Amino acid sequence: MQPNIIARIMPGMSLENPLAYCREKIAGPTSGLHYATLFQPEPQKAFWLGCFALNHELRQASMRQLEAGLTQVKLGWWRNALSQAQSNSNPHPVIQAMSAATVAGLGPDDWAMLIETTVQGCEVARFDTFAQWHAHTQALLQPWVQLLGVRMHQQGLLRNNTEQLLAFWASSGQLAQLLSLAKYLDEQFQPIPVTMLSQFGVQASQIKRREHDANTAALFEDVVSQIQNAAQKAWTAMPKEQRLFCRPLRALYRMRLAEWRVHKADGKRLLSEQKALTPWKKFSTAWTTHVLQW
Repeated sequence: MQPNIIARIMPGMSLENPLAYCREKIAGPTSGLHYATLFQPEPQKAFWLGCFALNHELRQASMRQLEAGLTQVKLGWWRNALSQAQSNSNPHPVIQAMSAATVAGLGPDDWAMLIETTVQGCEVARFDTFAQWHAHTQALLQPWVQLLGVRMHQQGLLRNNTEQLLAFWASSGQLAQLLSLAKYLDEQFQPIPVTMLSQFGVQASQIKRREHDANTAALFEDVVSQIQNAAQKAWTAMPKEQRLFCRPLRALYRMRLAEWRVHKADGKRLLSEQKALTPWKKFSTAWTTHVLQW
């Protein structure tokens, strides 16, 4: 990346405070996000952590407010702050992390759509088919991919494949949902499509009761296989420059695959527990993603 391009995106601004804010919110020292961005230049690290911190802020505003009116006030504040970022002399740390210039690359309607889809992503959804699940996940990520496109354009990366980036990111998101089944069941959410449950002779009530057997193990294996095939196809179809830019997303996806392999070795008991990778495994996965470009 050329230094003059970085200077235009982040002119004379210290990233110490914005980075500290984002790390406190979503990237503690042992988190996957910490390692996924560990080898990024500081402005890029700030951008990625800013994006994930913004998603966190919007979701928390949607889920934690007890009154709908308070939720709308908080979301309205973010809509104004994002739409007016470039004219604000003291922007929110998240906006500083992403950079006001990048935030200004989206218009007010774009930010309204991003906020709306992020709020929709907090709602429980049911899916009939794998394709429907994938399409829903893509729709939620579409505004974020648009933001990534602004950033790539500012950095001179004019060759990008939005469709394949969206497909890859959606596949990674589906894998994250599957691996979080044990937590999501407490929230009355399970993403596995009805047709896939039926195909493997698994009842929705069985999933809710966390009853694990050979059928659920086969089901999980098939879901991950479909996700993995879709993700790899989309990743290899992207231009190399775009893949290099998206290495934090790739590192997170590879960590999720590593987590799945831990589950496989322990009987694929996704219904009853989540698995945590060791810090060394996260570090090595991030290193091979960024340095060896796996």
